[in-house]
Amino acid sequence: MQSMLRPNQNIPRQICRCWPEYHSGNFANLWVFGPHYRVKELDFKRDAKMDALRFVLERSGCTLPKLLDRLERIEEAARATYADETLEKLPRVKFQEMMARDGCLFLLLAFSILGVESRSTGIELGFPEKHLIFGINCVREEMDLWLNSMFFVGNQIPVMVLEEIMKLRFFRKLKTENQWIQPLDLAKRALYNSLMVEHDQPKPVDLIHCLQSIFLGRKIGSHVIVPILDLDAGGAIEEMPSAAELSNLGIKFEKLDGELGSRGIYYKHSAFNHVLHLPVFSVDRYTELTVKCIEKYEIVQASEGIAPDVTSYLKFLNKLIRTPQDAVLLYSEGLLQGRLEYLPGLLSSFDGVELSEHLCNVRREIRDHPPQHWLKCIKLMIKPIALIAAILTFVLALLQSACSILGHYNK
Repeated sequence: MQSMLRPNQNIPRQICRCWPEYHSGNFANLWVFGPHYRVKELDFKRDAKMDALRFVLERSGCTLPKLLDRLERIEEAARATYADETLEKLPRVKFQEMMARDGCLFLLLAFSILGVESRSTGIELGFPEKHLIFGINCVREEMDLWLNSMFFVGNQIPVMVLEEIMKLRFFRKLKTENQWIQPLDLAKRALYNSLMVEHDQPKPVDLIHCLQSIFLGRKIGSHVIVPILDLDAGGAIEEMPSAAELSNLGIKFEKLDGELGSRGIYYKHSAFNHVLHLPVFSVDRYTELTVKCIEKYEIVQASEGIAPDVTSYLKFLNKLIRTPQDAVLLYSEGLLQGRLEYLPGLLSSFDGVELSEHLCNVRREIRDHPPQHWLKCIKLMIKPIALIAAILTFVLALLQSACSILGHYNK
């Protein structure tokens, strides 16, 4: 039976609320960005946003009316990025002011997070040392709070709004006058890509959409061919072998090139070579946050008919990495990076997820084109043969040296 869900490419997105998470109490003391969860916003948080807005306007030599004029030009498109009926009764000026306040705080936090790990960036936002939010080390100490707030599903500012606010002089200077390096960890990389990277069309709608795009990677190049095969008779598909099991069969692993992600995964086989090409998966302190965020995001987006491609990829990883031996093997090949102690349990929640059509095809290719038994035997013999050859070379070198010495004395 064919899925009614559509692939992720070129499908309009909206920022949707995640009511189960909100009502479960998981929102708790998180900060509100955008219109969806404003019922829980406290006065001191609204005041903090106003402080951020005034700070940015002052440093940019801009006034609030001028900024609102800029946001008015994109207001209709920005409103359209929010799903549900959240904005039906919100006046235009109120919407613009909300985007300005929330957007300025969001950007100040984002730049602080991107610069907080490296003193060499020379970033000084200019707040007092004891400022409650942007004082020395304050953002670092509250990193969990800020990232959980920014990545809470439905609690986002549209990228188009952030881009418009970043045209202010203060943010232009931050972006252009510092040497920014793309972070390796997913949470910071999503922030970096949202703010620093020029996007092809269609642009990501929000931060989590950008995170999803990182997992998926760019479109597959013409040099990568993934066969689209018919489903097996009866729809029966064998279980995906683990990484160690594939290695024991004689299948090697290699990293995908460049920015290829999960939709670039492919299996290449020939008479003497069988290779599964995979993207690098980095594990850090906040990987669990980003993985759980994507899982909830794709559940919400699935109600709009959009396929959960990243969740499917995480299920694929779950099948590859079943034991510490699997993890160590992929780590040795450079396909797992970072802190493996965070890996156990990270992928366990994806057991019941179905693989996408693309990954089913990859799995089917592996099953239908395994290395032949005789090839495995040859590969097993290569090491002993190479060792014997090395020993013989060494012995011959010794004999040659001995003969040279004897010849010298015989003279």
